[in-house]
Amino acid sequence: MRDRSLVSAILVAGLLLPAAAVAVAPKAGATCKKIGATAINSGKKYSCIKAGKKLIWNRGIATPSATPSATPSATPSATPSATPSATPSATPPTDIRQACKLPVADGRGDVAIGGFPRISDRLRTTGSVATAVIMVDFSDAPATLSPQEAFSKISGATATFDEISYGKLNYTFVPNFKWYRMSKPSTDYAPLNQSFDSHRAYILEALTLADAETDFSKLDNFIVLANPNAKGLGYSGPAFSAIRGNGVTFDGKYFANGATSAADLLGWGSIWLNHEITHAMGMVDLYSFKDDATSPMKGALRFTGEFSYMGESAFTSASPSLLAWERWVLGWIEDDQIVCMNSSTLTQIISAVESVGGIKAVVIPLGGTKVLVVESRRAIGLDKKMSKVGALVYLVDSSIQSGLGPVQIFPKNSNDQKYWLAPRSFGESVTVAGITITITQADQNSDTVKIER
Repeated sequence: MRDRSLVSAILVAGLLLPAAAVAVAPKAGATCKKIGATAINSGKKYSCIKAGKKLIWNRGIATPSATPSATPSATPSATPSATPSATPSATPPTDIRQACKLPVADGRGDVAIGGFPRISDRLRTTGSVATAVIMVDFSDAPATLSPQEAFSKISGATATFDEISYGKLNYTFVPNFKWYRMSKPSTDYAPLNQSFDSHRAYILEALTLADAETDFSKLDNFIVLANPNAKGLGYSGPAFSAIRGNGVTFDGKYFANGATSAADLLGWGSIWLNHEITHAMGMVDLYSFKDDATSPMKGALRFTGEFSYMGESAFTSASPSLLAWERWVLGWIEDDQIVCMNSSTLTQIISAVESVGGIKAVVIPLGGTKVLVVESRRAIGLDKKMSKVGALVYLVDSSIQSGLGPVQIFPKNSNDQKYWLAPRSFGESVTVAGITITITQADQNSDTVKIER
């Protein structure tokens, strides 16, 4: 580490070092005093995170038990109901890996909807992930916001990651509160996504400017936060997801993952960062890169509507939290929370993807690179704007690349262009590829589905 400002040193200490023991037992959502502080209570490790202007304890991560679980690993997962499934509900673990865990098969190499195993270059998704924030402005767009004001536009991403990961990811920031002036006008760098090489050169310049005052050696990824009012930079703030050793190295630390903001940050807010860093974790764009005149569903949202911020990354969307499939690939949903269907008929309770615990999805292998997924959605948290809740049914094909339709939700009808009616409620059904899914029961937190081949 080279010389760095007192402010940066204090931030590193506050974000990365363990805090002293607290007197009061932590509870999810309760107020805490120091960002980055950790404490263990009732078998969970809690971390102090920033949510808006408040410091609160996250949902906690279960700490490993010193003794083996009382439930034998070979026993199939139980449903969250005392009523057993009418037919066998899951294949053994080895069959789950073979039949339901789609491999990366789209040929890109950087991001993919398949991910078993996930692409090795991509960012870690659990535990503490520390992020350098480097702020830059330009001769034609000098910053008028203070560094702290600019940082506030992305700081909320921590709370979003905490929610969608069920507290398994503690995404923290180490901001360098200083504007660094880039060597060229903003227009000379636009658009940031014109090519990998030009994007990498922009990143190299920005991180080099801050290198003397930033210790990159203990950080995991980076954000280059441009003056949000620099409209000449364009409206595309892309992720950086390098492969084959083409990342950047500072203070002896190799970085393959990060993101660079542009003027679109003003419109999207902090969920912009969640979208781009989820690319850095390996996930794909679910919105459409191009229209299809033959499809009844039109526009950028024609594949998944307002579901998943990897489609429309906006807090104003009806249901922007990630799909169960995405959370499974990212390691936030465990294998024993997935039912891999290997029977002709199945009745299964599925708990809402927005809530912690329970079976989160039924995955039905269709052969090759395709599976059908059934999950439950409720108007909770990020998804509070949902006008209709229920069981969501979608096709995943890991041979299809980002932006070309690797996930296809099945809408209620072609008039529902934003897929607001796509969740099936009690008594409704949908048939896909000879498989019929009927919702036989529903409550505030779950859907019971009957699936027949």
